[in-house]
Amino acid sequence: MLTIEGRNIDCTETGEGPAVLFIPGSYSTTAAWRQVQRGLAPGRRLVATSLCGYGGTSDSRSAQDFDIQHEVRVVEALARHVDAPVHLVGHSFGGTVALAAALSGRIDVASLALFEANPIALIHSYGDGAVHQETLRTSRGFESAVAAGEPDAPGRIIDFWGGTGVYAAMPEPVQAYCRQTCSVNVLDWRTDFAFNVSLPNLAALSIPVLLVRGSLANSAMVQMTDVMAAHLMDVRSVVVEGAGHFLITSHAAQCATLLDSFLP
Repeated sequence: MLTIEGRNIDCTETGEGPAVLFIPGSYSTTAAWRQVQRGLAPGRRLVATSLCGYGGTSDSRSAQDFDIQHEVRVVEALARHVDAPVHLVGHSFGGTVALAAALSGRIDVASLALFEANPIALIHSYGDGAVHQETLRTSRGFESAVAAGEPDAPGRIIDFWGGTGVYAAMPEPVQAYCRQTCSVNVLDWRTDFAFNVSLPNLAALSIPVLLVRGSLANSAMVQMTDVMAAHLMDVRSVVVEGAGHFLITSHAAQCATLLDSFLP
């Protein structure tokens, strides 16, 4: 745990070598990347954090101020702590935050590895309008369910990304954590919808990018990934067969192999 300018930020760290900063998605903590990290070859400095409102990381956002720069500042704080060029690795909303941090130009990012990253603005501006509307309806329905106190409201979101029944199959402690942090996830959705990434932004990103999704990804994820793959300058795009949204857990060994071949 780090305390920076009075703010708590999750930080786990192990190993020596090039710095790799792992950013989990919503409903997750540093533990989300543990299986992937265990599968990596030695010789790297592995750092992990949690996003705003998860684990031990303070949430500086509010219902009136949910700009993605709140999340980017978490990444910047870790980059200052590392004090070296960082390879950013993100999953889901954590991948979107990693992309935003790289685009900010305020930290020295050596490469970017995105596992099912979800910058929703891409399907709004460059994808299928019907898919964007479905995603928006899911988000609004979830927010209404949280406001109404629906006990398993997180299942709406987890099954949207992962497929029907994924939430029900999760261990009870995981479900309980999702229920505990569902109001944080409401802000995550608002943050993501407000993140205005454009094709010129993507095309101007000159660092190497590893872009990974599962073969079972939903239509929104497929479209977002395809847009990024088509417009990033230096990109390696991979589809992991038989994997869904939570591939960093279900297919941790394959994800580690992909990272080993991509990272220095």
